[in-house]
Amino acid sequence: MCGIAGIVGPNKAGISVNTLLNRIAHRGPDGLFYWHGHNVALGHGRLSIIDLSQAANQPMIDHSTGNVIIFNGEIYNYLELREQFSSQYDFKTNSDTEVILAAYKLYGVNMFSRLRGMFAFAIYDAYLKKVLIARDRLGIKPLVYRTMNGSFYFSSEIKSLINHENTEERLNEIKVYEFLADARMDADEFTFLDGIRYLPAASYMWVNDEGKADTPLTFWDFPELGNRKFDTAAKEEFIEKMDENIKLHLRSDVPVGTFLSGGLDSSSVTCFALKNLKQDNLNVFSAILPYYHPENALINDVADADSRIIKNELLLNGDTFFEDITKVIYQNGSPILDGSVYTHYKLCEMAKQRNIKVLLSGSGGDELFGGYESIVHAQHARLLYQRRFGKYAYDLVKFRKARMSNTYSHLLLKSLYECTPVSMRRFLKNKQLHYKFNHISIKPTVSHYYHTHRDPFVANMLNMYKSWTAPPFLHYEDRNSMKFGIEIRVPFFDHKLIEYILQFNTDEIISGSSKSIIRNSFRGIVPDNILNQKGKYGFPSPLDHILRNDETGKAIFYDLYKKTPLLRKEETLKLAEAFYNGKGDVSVFWRTLSYMIWYHLYKQN
Repeated sequence: MCGIAGIVGPNKAGISVNTLLNRIAHRGPDGLFYWHGHNVALGHGRLSIIDLSQAANQPMIDHSTGNVIIFNGEIYNYLELREQFSSQYDFKTNSDTEVILAAYKLYGVNMFSRLRGMFAFAIYDAYLKKVLIARDRLGIKPLVYRTMNGSFYFSSEIKSLINHENTEERLNEIKVYEFLADARMDADEFTFLDGIRYLPAASYMWVNDEGKADTPLTFWDFPELGNRKFDTAAKEEFIEKMDENIKLHLRSDVPVGTFLSGGLDSSSVTCFALKNLKQDNLNVFSAILPYYHPENALINDVADADSRIIKNELLLNGDTFFEDITKVIYQNGSPILDGSVYTHYKLCEMAKQRNIKVLLSGSGGDELFGGYESIVHAQHARLLYQRRFGKYAYDLVKFRKARMSNTYSHLLLKSLYECTPVSMRRFLKNKQLHYKFNHISIKPTVSHYYHTHRDPFVANMLNMYKSWTAPPFLHYEDRNSMKFGIEIRVPFFDHKLIEYILQFNTDEIISGSSKSIIRNSFRGIVPDNILNQKGKYGFPSPLDHILRNDETGKAIFYDLYKKTPLLRKEETLKLAEAFYNGKGDVSVFWRTLSYMIWYHLYKQN
């Protein structure tokens, strides 16, 4: 895990690659290194995880071809690939970086099918005189780029690419509106600033030495749903797949820890890590609220059950929230959606203090196993489409009992809504946003449903993975951790595991309750109390309490609301007054304040 930056082209803007990399030096606490060629400059900030020797420093050169690579991420199957390639490639290091160089030499852009892991990299092809940039299948590792004065600039973080002497930054007003009104960020390749884009997940792009970039090409997509039954043999096979997956994610030349919230996903990752652990101890990191929280209450079901666990608990009383929040927003390069990002940042800071350089996260479990209610509603809609009315009624009753929250009429309406044509849903969503968000000065039409499919389950899944939830979660997993020189790994975003699970009929993935395939498989590995929990809470956060009671937050809001574009001053003031009188929506208020802070940090530098 590292930071990368590069310039391709004549560089008429006069910005050096050293400047780009210095702005993200926190990603490379083990050294900053550079390579310069004709119209190409590459920089790499190293965080040493695999092969800690100097020989594994980057930029790394393949001396048999002259190709040069800078790489951020991990190739988890690098040992297997190294063995496969050893008769055809003369390896000089024990790093996974060199395995990518070997794969490229042997297979060119056909190499991607062989790589299992998270990655963003650039390879200068000495023969073609072109640079290949690429990003992993799920977009776990970031890569942003822009063109300035005929040269192509790219980096791991947006802060490298903005506020230079020869640049002018303009707001992408549509993206700001989507964030404020629709709670969306990183929903596509566009950022909050015009002209700066993300390379899409599962994509690669060629850039010639004059700085001209081709259209990105896709090398992977989600498979079609299967119709396999989840029988006893499949259950055993699933556990084997999880064991294999976690073993790969535990590969490291430095100690590995985990997040542990008490929820189903982080608890499962922690329990499988303990099952496959080769190091003596496992540090787990948990955020604890000063009042009762249902998931907090379950942490000790895992943490006290194994003597190898070392507990690290962060008390979330919020005392330093407004001392830290500008750092969090600056580090993320964008406004942040909710208080969980702050919690995650503080846990990463704690891990740094404990000298843990790798953490396993439970992110991705909700997307893969149906942890969100919208996925459950989409599954119910699927049953309606298939005219399986008996199964639909049975699942509604079972889900109602499992959740003990929603009425049957609510569940029925949600199912029917998922059956409604996307054009109608988009129309209704925009009407709702235009009516509700009067404090925003523009009212554009937004997509919301970025990805469509004839199957409502697939449509919901694609939106979750590509636009709604996974991209912003992976954004803060990366930015927060790299601030402190920590690598976060996300086993539930492993493409092999995803392809395996999607072989099964969706009836098996969601059978009357969310994540039923996990609940029915992990008995005896994960404590029953955790498998039986009904609610979904995510990272705990003291945000509501802090915002309503901290005078610093009020001062910041009242200082900035008149100075921030796209906000109607009178309506924004009413928003604040309603919130401070206990009537406003905390998420809407927070997104507005977060946007104000971000704007003045980034746009005004």
